[in-house]
Amino acid sequence: MFIHSVSHAVPKTYFSQADCLHAFQQASCFHQLEPSSQKLLKHVLGRDNGIEQRHLCLERIEEAFEAKPDVLHQRFEENAPKLATQAALMALDKAKLLPKQIDALLISTCTGYLCPGLTSYVADNLKIPADHVLLDLVGHGCGAAVPNLRQAQALIDSQQAKNVLSVCVEVCSAAFYLDDDPGVLISACLFGDAAGAAISSAIPPKDQRSIKTVTWCSQLKAHQRDALRFQQRKGMLRNILSPETPFLAATSAHEDFQKALMKEKMDPSLVTAFVTHAGGRRVLDAITQSMNLLPSDLTISRQLLAQYGNTSSPFVLMALEEHLKQGSPAGFWWMNTFGAGFSSHGLMLEVT
Repeated sequence: MFIHSVSHAVPKTYFSQADCLHAFQQASCFHQLEPSSQKLLKHVLGRDNGIEQRHLCLERIEEAFEAKPDVLHQRFEENAPKLATQAALMALDKAKLLPKQIDALLISTCTGYLCPGLTSYVADNLKIPADHVLLDLVGHGCGAAVPNLRQAQALIDSQQAKNVLSVCVEVCSAAFYLDDDPGVLISACLFGDAAGAAISSAIPPKDQRSIKTVTWCSQLKAHQRDALRFQQRKGMLRNILSPETPFLAATSAHEDFQKALMKEKMDPSLVTAFVTHAGGRRVLDAITQSMNLLPSDLTISRQLLAQYGNTSSPFVLMALEEHLKQGSPAGFWWMNTFGAGFSSHGLMLEVT
């Protein structure tokens, strides 16, 4: 399978971490937290944690504290189809394809629920023919992009589709929740809203870089399910983010990478780029150490983290797009994600 194009979309409005801290301190919910929780928020938002700003589906940052189920659901329902459609249109334009040439649309999300799913809205927006394949994929959390692309390859390899449009979209501002749990508080300081889209085909593109999928790796550590997951509380999504997450992400990334190298009998020196999901700065630091990388190997992931925060599942597609934009050298590129489960996913790409 060949990836022909990658694009992303974010809300127009963005807020610095200083903006978020100031708004937090003015909100009534801030003063309902324990003093230790208030101190933690000041510490995370007030220091250099690798994030400078986040794009959010909010007109005013104060809207983030309207934590009511109906308000959050409406935020997702209004913005997820819009962001997904914007990213998809840009991917179509880059690939020089019309919507009617898309045989299958796959959309991944974890920050909201619609029935019919997002594919119904996005297919309608794009005018994709009504009899084409539409698949809504849920439950992968931040790691969804690689499983989504893997499903795209299954459709292409089985000759059920020639061109597949994969979309990951997250309205993380529709899943904000505040209480005195440190992981919940840190989550409120990390995540931003975005959509990423990729178009894949059975044949390589003309007149542009070739991105070929080589091998896939995935693993589930079900005994660590409670380390990273959503739970429902008061009708809202509450993100569980344990202190072990950086270690789990780094360990899993290294295991997947070694498995892929062994599977392809490949020397690691052939890998010229690392397309890495950034859960946060601590995660990137841990992955750098576990995989014996240079800090510069994850520069693009760090740049995107600073500009957008952790955008969850779209992040790694945004990273792939940026590697192409910055002209990362030809060779094998390692793409890795992790998410709820605890799960991790890797994809080796050959880029010429």
